[in-house]
Amino acid sequence: MSEGSEVRRAADKIAEAVLGRSIIDLQCKFMKNDMREKIIGSKVLSVDTYGKNIILHFSSNIYLRNHMMMWGKWRIYTRTEYDSGKAKPPVRVKWKKKLSKNKLGIVIGNRGENNTNHLDMNLISNVQNDPRTRLVLITETHVAVQFNGPILQFSEDDPLLHESISRLGPDALKPDLNIKDAKNRLNEKIKMKLVDLLLDQSFVAGVGNKYKSEILFLLKVWPFRLAKDLSSSEQEKLLHKIQEVLKAGYLNSGRTRQQRQGEPGKWNFRHWVFRRAGRPCWVCETPITMDRLSSSRITFWCPCCQQQEGNGIPKIKSS
Repeated sequence: MSEGSEVRRAADKIAEAVLGRSIIDLQCKFMKNDMREKIIGSKVLSVDTYGKNIILHFSSNIYLRNHMMMWGKWRIYTRTEYDSGKAKPPVRVKWKKKLSKNKLGIVIGNRGENNTNHLDMNLISNVQNDPRTRLVLITETHVAVQFNGPILQFSEDDPLLHESISRLGPDALKPDLNIKDAKNRLNEKIKMKLVDLLLDQSFVAGVGNKYKSEILFLLKVWPFRLAKDLSSSEQEKLLHKIQEVLKAGYLNSGRTRQQRQGEPGKWNFRHWVFRRAGRPCWVCETPITMDRLSSSRITFWCPCCQQQEGNGIPKIKSS
């Protein structure tokens, strides 16, 4: 899952491996040879992010923009691991269907838990043989490998000027988030439900489906409320909460709920509502609801803490 906070953490790891170092080799099936030759021998000047995009700038004035979508991953290896064939690729995960019976006794398929395909991983135990590998950046000491990246764009001009990024709203993880700009963008999208607004990258860049549900829960607001119903002060609370939650996710390895003493580090304890359907709310113990029909993406929320009150316009509460 590539949301702004996780993308920023990936960029940090890439920077630790390649920033300021010369690229002595580069492997990418989908780039022109002349572009490759310009990068080899150059140094990495910067590794930055904008929303869900990672941007590398090389001293030869070449840029790389990477968007990992839902499937991309970066992994960092030492040269010793990579050269010796001991660099292991990410675990492959496949969704399997669980078979169950409905009330009539008819067998139906439900989406089950993610399960590792151990057979595939036993067959492919070396990064260099993994067909998911899209890009390999090799320095004297480390190797940065990008897997399953659907968007790898090399250019001689700054990707920030490209339409793919320039159309985005302000980056929620930047310390100088332009609140006025974000409010203006919100007011251009007043007919949207909040759950859909938060996923609209032209409003604010970096929020994904996990943070969407967590932000709205922490604001104690009904997820399907319309943006037009927010007062000016509620708009500001929403924008500050977006910054707060994404920053917390960045600082805490994607965790949005603080771990309490004695709790295990399992997924179920890491978040307030996300992927906790049917489990008790951490605040009121009401079972968390999962909704697939009321918005463009699946939403998790607490029907007690985030009630649709009276006229359907519960106020955003201060936390």
